[in-house]
Amino acid sequence: MWTFSLLKALALWVRLAPLLAVRLAVFASLALGAGLAAWTGAWAAFVMGPAHGQGGLALDPVSGALTGGVIAAVVLAIWQARRLAVQQALLIALISDLHDGLRLPLGPGQIGHARSAVAARFGSVADLQALARHVRSVTGVIPALAEGGGLLALPFLGRLAQGGLVDRVVLAHAYRARPENAWEAAHDALVLATQNGRDLLATAARLTAAGWAVTAALVLLLAQPLAGLSATWPGNGPVGAHVGAALLALALRAALVQPFLAACLWQMFQGLVAGQAPLGEWRGRLTRVSVPFRTLGEKALSWAPDGRGAA
Repeated sequence: MWTFSLLKALALWVRLAPLLAVRLAVFASLALGAGLAAWTGAWAAFVMGPAHGQGGLALDPVSGALTGGVIAAVVLAIWQARRLAVQQALLIALISDLHDGLRLPLGPGQIGHARSAVAARFGSVADLQALARHVRSVTGVIPALAEGGGLLALPFLGRLAQGGLVDRVVLAHAYRARPENAWEAAHDALVLATQNGRDLLATAARLTAAGWAVTAALVLLLAQPLAGLSATWPGNGPVGAHVGAALLALALRAALVQPFLAACLWQMFQGLVAGQAPLGEWRGRLTRVSVPFRTLGEKALSWAPDGRGAA
């Protein structure tokens, strides 16, 4: 159900250039950290291999690289959780405002505008992270509740198909619909997303698949320019270039591809829910099956931005 314009999404994406540059720096630094850990793990496994190979416990360089890279990625994600939460909030704020045709400052001033708007709506970074965690927990149950979900009704496949895009449009709705109480708006957005779950999930799944296809193409395109990295890999194997290409492709996906996909799904979501009100039937279903949804509703009754700012 491609009820959005790729040209409009592309035009919006181009106007996000200042934020995209910041995102590129952030995710490139994370990829570099994971890459260094992967290389360290590969060399550690290579050096230890001959000494411990008899025990059958030694890691080959590829396994060592995967182990090091995964550990580093988890550590970096935890360490940079606040920064990443702010980056996502700035993205959804600018997508919403640009989609609505608001006149925004050019250049770095655009990011300053988004920071102020995010702080006014979501409060502190802790408030923002708490809201995002609740939203993510609830979107995980949408595939099981959506009518006609098919294979996407399976929890793992449903979450994989969303690719984080449904979380973003729910938060964008919370940002846009009711600035004075983002928690209440997120509560309503989750109901709207659930009652339109079949179409929303189908579109999100197609966009996610397209995003991974672009990422795979980037790996193939980047492998040749990064061929020189093979010389730094244990035994001068070609794996080094592929590891570097994969990490860089993932950074480009997070920094550049995901914002474009979010712009597409936001268009679709706005068209889908236009004129709709959250239905009590679906609110009741979510209330019965999701503790985070109930908690989010309770928080909405008393929440107000504390003025500390989310950026």
